[in-house]
Amino acid sequence: MNKIIKWQSLLCYVMIVSLLAACSGNAGEKSGGSGSDNRPANTGKGEEQAAEKTKLTFWNLDENVTESAGLSYVEEKFDVEIGFINASREAMKETLNLKIASGEIPDWWKEPSFTDYDKFLQQEVAAEIPQELIEEHMPKYMEWLKRFLGEDPFKYVRRDGKIYGLPVIWDIGMDGLGLAFREDWLKNVGIDKTPETIEEMEIALTKFRHDDPDGNGKKDTYGITAQGSNIEAIFSSVFGAYDAYPNIFREKDGQIVRGEIEPGAKQALEVLHRWYQNELIDPEFVVNKGENVEDKMMTDKIGAIEYYWWAFLPGSAFLGGEQWYDKLKSKHSDFNFAITGGVKGPDGSYGLSQYNPAFASGVMFGKQLADDRDKMIKYMQVFEASQFDPETYEMLNFGVKDTHWKLSDQGTVEFIAPYTDEDERKKAGLVGYSMAGSFNDYEFQTSYTSDKELRQLAQQTREAMTRNIDILAPFNKPVYNEVQDKLEQYTLQTFIDFITGRKSLAEFDDFIADWKKNGGDKVLEEAQQVYEEYLK
Repeated sequence: MNKIIKWQSLLCYVMIVSLLAACSGNAGEKSGGSGSDNRPANTGKGEEQAAEKTKLTFWNLDENVTESAGLSYVEEKFDVEIGFINASREAMKETLNLKIASGEIPDWWKEPSFTDYDKFLQQEVAAEIPQELIEEHMPKYMEWLKRFLGEDPFKYVRRDGKIYGLPVIWDIGMDGLGLAFREDWLKNVGIDKTPETIEEMEIALTKFRHDDPDGNGKKDTYGITAQGSNIEAIFSSVFGAYDAYPNIFREKDGQIVRGEIEPGAKQALEVLHRWYQNELIDPEFVVNKGENVEDKMMTDKIGAIEYYWWAFLPGSAFLGGEQWYDKLKSKHSDFNFAITGGVKGPDGSYGLSQYNPAFASGVMFGKQLADDRDKMIKYMQVFEASQFDPETYEMLNFGVKDTHWKLSDQGTVEFIAPYTDEDERKKAGLVGYSMAGSFNDYEFQTSYTSDKELRQLAQQTREAMTRNIDILAPFNKPVYNEVQDKLEQYTLQTFIDFITGRKSLAEFDDFIADWKKNGGDKVLEEAQQVYEEYLK
């Protein structure tokens, strides 16, 4: 969860297209206001029939969707009446807690943190969700979950053998980060292939620094930079080459390990220290923020970077909008990125640290729905259709085809006047409303934002990424929670000192000892117990 929060602002910058439903920024830590809109359904069937309809209530966190062609379509398709709890994201958690405290338990709520998930179970306010109901009424959702969580997609939300949440995942989080080299620079310095090993990467970075890859006659370029405030984002591909991923929990031979104290971390730091000494690394990486990293790439100062792979492609290949590729291509006609999932180390290891897709627990139902299975099923059917059924998804997000929008020659959504104007779309409720929360299948959703001729490029690029995730991120770990910030900051500062030479790598064993003494030994103990209880 912590990693998701740290990169949240970067992701939301990249996802500038409003067509997609809410992403990781909708995590359960966000909250909303009060009040509800019990708008009657416009059915035209008479008051008696309308009263018989099942009333479904949804969270309207942006206070901007209460009427739209899509909502009317859902009411008619599922023979339901839709009402809203109007709220802002900032007060949703408070609103939910107030309602529960007053005995007015909502039918459902979205994406609480895993800590809050367990609290709701202790309060006995949530209904058990039978797995067979999910499998029967949400088959496309099940297929999506299994693609990213494996055959047991409920492992993170199961407690005492029972399921209390419909998992939400950020599916592009687990294979989103890649390593890219400026391909035009590679050619300019005489390299005709994408670096595949740590040695080949070092050769490329050396030439990027010393061989004037931008051709301006100045020694003003560096091989690579990073964001120095995030331990996972500091040269992850180098640590991956030595199979050591700092600050995440992984399993090796049945034992939980942390990359920052593995032998491979020392090997990676030795490489990075040499690169720093040889001026291959941007010396300002220590103070860089996300915007600094982007600025240095956009102003032709850096030849290699670790970032989200879709930023390395034309915007029309995946999310739409203007990505890094588009900005650089507009300046350099011969520009391209050479994209890879990492470079291989001595034993063939490679990859980057990625994010566990289960960034929050999921959708929970109020305990009253345990005795109203038909209503629970209705919610499941609406959730499934609103996120995975093309016609329902289109109606909710874009409106009526050939009235509000059409498909362009490239196979992407193109709004029809006057709905080409954002204000007109808002008036019509065409704002990408997600009824379920973050059930975002990006392979499905980006079929509306990506050029059909470039979809295979996006797919192939994604397939080249690795999936090295913190397997324990979704589980409550009280000991770790207490010392997490202290361990992270200690590791971050010490690793920077090792890279820059302020500390000798002869002190690496002392770092390990101090890390354990500062709570790391108890953290590993707890992590092993969590692993054995939930995942082994």
